[in-house]
Amino acid sequence: MRLRTTAILATTAAATSVVLLVGCGGSASEASPSTATSTATSTTAMRKAASRAGNRPDCYPNCQDANLLGADLRGADLTGAVFTVANLTSANLRGSNLFGANLTSANLFGAILSGAILTNAYLPFANLSHANLSAANLSAANLRGADLRSADLTDANLTDARLISANLRGANLRGANLRGADLTGAAWSSTTCPDGTMTDTGC
Repeated sequence: MRLRTTAILATTAAATSVVLLVGCGGSASEASPSTATSTATSTTAMRKAASRAGNRPDCYPNCQDANLLGADLRGADLTGAVFTVANLTSANLRGSNLFGANLTSANLFGAILSGAILTNAYLPFANLSHANLSAANLSAANLRGADLRSADLTDANLTDARLISANLRGANLRGANLRGADLTGAAWSSTTCPDGTMTDTGC
């Protein structure tokens, strides 16, 4: 009789412990629906953010004539990509790697390219007016005939860059490195030179 009573008491205590654990959210499987939904939503949002920032566009590596208006390509590895005649107006390419990329005649009006790597990039006749190229690496880049009107090139590396016949009217080159750059036939007007002075004739 004593054994039976003890067994009943033990069973009751165990059942009470389970109820208390569930009530306090002790088991992940017993979490409330609202908590589970909130966690799932946060995870989905983070995954979407990760897919937007730093991802290559679906057209990579051949994005010729692609419409990437306002695209978020921050930090993307776009090495050797082809963007000839592509529309990259207002695209965010901050910190992206465009080493050796072909952007011939691409429209980069108002694009953000600050800190981007454009070493050996091919940009003849590209529209870079009003673009942000601050601290960008444009060493040995081909910018022949490029439109750089009112572009922000502060602290940019333009070592050995080819800027033949480029339009630099209103461009800001304060702090930029122009060592070895070819500026033959470049257009100047209210252009800020690396030393901060303004010129209409050349830096």
